[in-house]
Amino acid sequence: MSNIYGDVFQVAYVVPDLDKAIAHWTEKLCVGPFFTFPLPLPFSYLKIRDDDVAGDTPVFGGVAISFSGDMMIELIQPGEAHTTYTEFLESGQSGIHHFGTFTDRFDDVLADARSRGTPFLLEGALPMSRFVYLDTYEKGLSPIIEVVEPHQPMLDTFAMIKDAAKGWDGKDPVRSL
Repeated sequence: MSNIYGDVFQVAYVVPDLDKAIAHWTEKLCVGPFFTFPLPLPFSYLKIRDDDVAGDTPVFGGVAISFSGDMMIELIQPGEAHTTYTEFLESGQSGIHHFGTFTDRFDDVLADARSRGTPFLLEGALPMSRFVYLDTYEKGLSPIIEVVEPHQPMLDTFAMIKDAAKGWDGKDPVRSL
């Protein structure tokens, strides 16, 4: 993607109905299997814009990932929390929401984004990664960028999912992590 944000590994779609989206991808595009994440995700911290988020309002209604070749396809159904995901659907959009990038220079990327005045839409940490969504969206020009600092468990999980997608026979289109 760029020398700053890292290479794109993921195209993420925000959808109103995760089951319908998975059915479309598996039946029409022959991409799968999709692996769903157990919810709620175990955030050690989460910020929506500049507000610390605590409480029980779910950020995600569902999340599933698969691979098409080397590209990860992520499908996100928003939860009840007011986030960049819900805003996207409320604006009348659905589909490509963000590109995911990997970096091993996470703190440098955040510092650079702050110095450029790029707003942070969502920032957090999970046992498998740290991440930030940068508001790089420009209608018709570019989506939001998610910058991810992966930890080894994330890389191992993604490798397992990518391997499952190679030569997928169409059986068991939805699997749980």
